[in-house]
Amino acid sequence: MFPDALTESERPARALAALAALADLRGRAADLLPHALAELREACGADGLGFERRQGEELVHAGAVGSFVGLLDRRSPVSGSLGGAALLSRNAAIAPDTANDPRVDRALCQASGSGSLVAVPVDVSGHPAGVLLAGWRHAHGQSDASVAVLRVGAGLLATLLGRTLLAERGDEPQRLLANALSQTSHRQAGQRRHDDIDVLTGLLKAGPFETALSASAAHWSPSQNSAVLFIDLDRFHRINEAHGHAVGDTVLQRVADVLRRCTRGHDVVARLGDDDFAVLLNRLSQPELQAATAAERIIDAVMADNLTNETMPRIELCIGAALIDRAGLSAERVMRDAEHALHAEKSERT
Repeated sequence: MFPDALTESERPARALAALAALADLRGRAADLLPHALAELREACGADGLGFERRQGEELVHAGAVGSFVGLLDRRSPVSGSLGGAALLSRNAAIAPDTANDPRVDRALCQASGSGSLVAVPVDVSGHPAGVLLAGWRHAHGQSDASVAVLRVGAGLLATLLGRTLLAERGDEPQRLLANALSQTSHRQAGQRRHDDIDVLTGLLKAGPFETALSASAAHWSPSQNSAVLFIDLDRFHRINEAHGHAVGDTVLQRVADVLRRCTRGHDVVARLGDDDFAVLLNRLSQPELQAATAAERIIDAVMADNLTNETMPRIELCIGAALIDRAGLSAERVMRDAEHALHAEKSERT
C-alpha cells in the first residue's frame, strides 16, 4: 500500500493520514469502509481487521480486510463477547491470548487464524454503533501502540460513518447504519490527502480539527454538548534554546501521549502548531464540570509524566476552555473564547 522505502515508524502516520482524508470525503459509507479498514490495518499492523455493527443484541461483521475477509456477515452476541465488552464499556477490550479468554469466539479465531484480538468501540453521533475488531496471528501480537492507533482510527471511522446519520437524523441510528453499509457500490474513494496528520506527534493538524469542531457546533443538541480545551506549553522556546530542537520534539511527543491517554475514543486531539494543542470533548452532559475535570486530569498526568522523566525538561502547560452548550456558536467563536480563556489563565499566574 505504501512504498517499501517507508520506515516502520512512518507507516502508521501515513496510513492514519489516508484514513483521515477518507473520513473527510463525501460518499457512501459502504464504498469508503473497505478503504478505511485497509488503511487502519496498515497503521496498526494487524493481520485482520473488521467492523462489527450493532444490530439489536448482536454484532454483525459489516466490513473486513486481511485474515478477516471471510468473516463478512458473521454474527456474535453482544452479551459475553469481546466486542460486546468493548461496546458496553465504551473502552478497548483486549484478548492477548485467544486460547485462554472466554469472551472469544473460537470459530472466528479458527477461521481467521487469530492468536490475539483487540476490540475498540465506535460511537457514531453519540450512539454505540459497533466495534473495530483487530486480530494478530500470534498470542500477544498486539502492542500499546497498535491499541492507541486503533483508538484514533475508531474516531476517524466514526466521522466517516456519522455523515449518514447526520443527513437523516430522524431515523433510528442502527437502521440508518445498516442501510448505509448494505449498499454494494464500490466506487473509488477519490483523491487521498496525506497532510492531515502531524508527523511528529501523530495527532491531527488544525484543519481537520476545525472541521470536527464545526460539525460539533453545527449539530449541537441539549444532550450533545461539547467543549474545547486550548493548551499551550509554557516557556517552550526556552527548552529549544537550552536543550536543542531534538529534545523539544521529544517534549511535544510526550504531551501528545498524555493527551491521548487522558481523552476518550470519541474526543478529538490535535496539534494546532508549534507548542499549541487542542482537545474537542464530545458527548458532555455537564459540559462546564466535565471540561474542568478533563483539564485537571491532563495537568495531573503531566505532573506524573514529569516525575517519571526526571532527566528530561519539565513540561508546564496552561489550559483555556470554551463550551459548545447552545445553538448558533461557530467554530471560530469557540476557538476565540478558548484562546481568551487561555490568556486569562496565564495572566492569573503572573
